[in-house]
Amino acid sequence: MAFKADNEKLVKAFEHMIEHINQSLHEAEEAIGPGIEEMIHNAQEVARDIYALSQEESDALAKALKRDFDKANKTINQQKKELKDWLSFDLTIVEDRLIDLVAKAADKTWLDFRAFESEDHQASVYHSGEICSAGTLSCNQCGKHVHFSKTSHIPPCADCHGSEFYRVIG
Repeated sequence: MAFKADNEKLVKAFEHMIEHINQSLHEAEEAIGPGIEEMIHNAQEVARDIYALSQEESDALAKALKRDFDKANKTINQQKKELKDWLSFDLTIVEDRLIDLVAKAADKTWLDFRAFESEDHQASVYHSGEICSAGTLSCNQCGKHVHFSKTSHIPPCADCHGSEFYRVIG
């Protein structure tokens, strides 16, 4: 039961990091606001303090958050789709609050993403056990889709027990 409590703590900490970034974006002036890397680092520090996370846990959450932002940026820039298309499932089942936060963060930081996207965050690979935001992932081994309506831990593939996934676009 303690493992489940730890999982819930990590999911809450990840969502808090998204909220923290959204708040930072709202408060910062567009021209001189902090870059996305700095906002993620600040959110990581706050979440680590609030949720008593280890450095390893907060680093893993920051890496997952960078991966999600990088993937959102590439999707928006390459395919010119709205964030709701990137999530690729019926938005009525998604918590409106989380979608609003992610959409605001992705929309307001597109300039920062130009610099951010040049970095290699291994954005296309998602592993079981990691945390990811709402959307659809596909198993690299068998192609089975896994749908997430909220921030969750990625389970092993139900069909083949594979552990590597990629985000499904559109």
